Amino acid sequence: MIDGLELLIETIITGNVVLIHGLGLYALTRYTKSMRTAAKAGLNTVVGMLLGALILWLLGDIVPTSPTSQIGFYVLVGFVAAAAAPRLTRSDVSPEYHVVDTALIGLLLIMATRAMAGAEILWFALGSGLGYFIVLMVMATLRQRFELAPIPKAFQGIPIVLITAGILGIALLGFWL
Repeated sequence: MIDGLELLIETIITGNVVLIHGLGLYALTRYTKSMRTAAKAGLNTVVGMLLGALILWLLGDIVPTSPTSQIGFYVLVGFVAAAAAPRLTRSDVSPEYHVVDTALIGLLLIMATRAMAGAEILWFALGSGLGYFIVLMVMATLRQRFELAPIPKAFQGIPIVLITAGILGIALLGFWL
């Protein structure tokens, strides 16, 4: 079993759900236009990840054993957590946010493939959520700076965001031990 703090650091840096696993790229391109929307989306996802992890921890004994049923169960928990998170944070997010929150559902499926149990689930969800939040805030800051930078027209908007995310992901892979 991995120490909780070690797992927290691993999921924030070398196991980042957005930059390393490529989950939540829709939110990266959609909700990073301003710091405020990035913070709202990041907070909703952190709460959703923690809520999904808490549900899995509490229902750990009744998780189906067949792989197909287990994936369906984790996706169902992800949808429930994604729908409940904005109500808990009392924020108004668009309806498509619930449907395309791939970072939350992907995180739960990563937990399933790693066969995590107990408090390890909560540490993993907290680290992934914090990493997700940090990436959204960094990208929102960079997008504000991109408005002032002389970027060629073909790269303005989403292309430069995805290129920057790729470069940040490669930089984080440098920390992989």
